[in-house]
Amino acid sequence: MSEFDLTEEEEEKLIDNIANLVVNKGIEVPAIMFLEVARPVSFIASQLAIFLLGPLQWLFDLRGPKYTALFMKKENVGKIIDRIEALSEAKS
Repeated sequence: MSEFDLTEEEEEKLIDNIANLVVNKGIEVPAIMFLEVARPVSFIASQLAIFLLGPLQWLFDLRGPKYTALFMKKENVGKIIDRIEALSEAKS
């Protein structure tokens, strides 16, 4: 199992982390718009992140590989959007 393989539980935890951060900051609309626009290129963007963040990972103790793995699957972008919308509705 590589550092880019995620279990269902890890995926759900990361999705919750992203959605909670977005809702707590009150940036639901811009985040959803960005995710919708970025959905078609999410895999390419995740590969670029591996390339760019790889050398810096040890320096800053980043959890980048886990979040990068999350965006390798396009369906996870939809899950993040759904979770943001659900949390936003529950908040208001």
